[in-house]
Amino acid sequence: MSDKIIVIVGPTAVGKTYVSVELAKKLGTEIISADSAQIYRGMDIGTAKITSDEMHGIKHHMIDIVEPDENYSVSDFKEDSEKIIDSLIENGKIPIIVGGSGLYVNSLIYDLDFGNAKSDEKIRDYYMYYYREHGEDALYEKLQKIDPASAEKIHKNNVKRVIRALEVYDITGTRFSELNTDIRKPSNKYECILVGLSMDRKILYERINMRVDNMISCGLPDEVRKLLSMGYSKDLVSMQAIGYKEIVDYLEESITLEDAVSTLKRNTRRFAKRQYTWFLKDENVKWFDVNDIREIDLTVNEIYEFLKTTI
Repeated sequence: MSDKIIVIVGPTAVGKTYVSVELAKKLGTEIISADSAQIYRGMDIGTAKITSDEMHGIKHHMIDIVEPDENYSVSDFKEDSEKIIDSLIENGKIPIIVGGSGLYVNSLIYDLDFGNAKSDEKIRDYYMYYYREHGEDALYEKLQKIDPASAEKIHKNNVKRVIRALEVYDITGTRFSELNTDIRKPSNKYECILVGLSMDRKILYERINMRVDNMISCGLPDEVRKLLSMGYSKDLVSMQAIGYKEIVDYLEESITLEDAVSTLKRNTRRFAKRQYTWFLKDENVKWFDVNDIREIDLTVNEIYEFLKTTI
């Protein structure tokens, strides 16, 4: 029997942070973040990074591990996370993986072929330069020509993913979509207990809107301004994250703060919808409803009782 890990998934703002901490308390374990934006140091407000107070003494891993201008791939995440997972298991703990970044989560629970999909900084820099010079439409057209299957799944605004697909093709000669045909093939390394948190779309969107308003009041524009003043380019992969590219536009005076906030809310809602779509495809997820956030402790207990029957 493979070693067991608990994976908590769901859209942004659904309550994964609170639920995972409460479960970690009950199980006496630690948490591994599977969030592709929270890996960056100095990017706290816009990524809704957990605070030390919110951790309640529970150790969190894979947060604040690289600088915003460092390259960090999904395969890097897999390698680093598995070392932590194995260490926790050796110490008699069942790791809890928490996140909304689908590829990060899947890298741990499914066999993804990263062997032929190495990174090449020169190729990536070229496509970023092409994007800056010609725009996202021209970049997206390149992907449509060489890999229409990936183009259907990747939104043209997701420049990071478009460039990655082009990079993989240039390096391997294989289309990105073909590399991921076995993306749902279960890994034999761990036995994964998948827990999903769901919420009525209207309620979730209200929570997202409130979260964005709170980010602004907590100083998100100042955070982005500081990152730019430290020399981090707006064209970095990290700075393309939702919450940062919108504020950069405001700071460059191309849009008003009101428009930036409106765009940020819209983009976050769209992201949440894509997360739902990603995780709903996985029939192994056991879903729990958290519509009434006031009753979330009851949901935590319900999940805990479920886990006790599986671990």
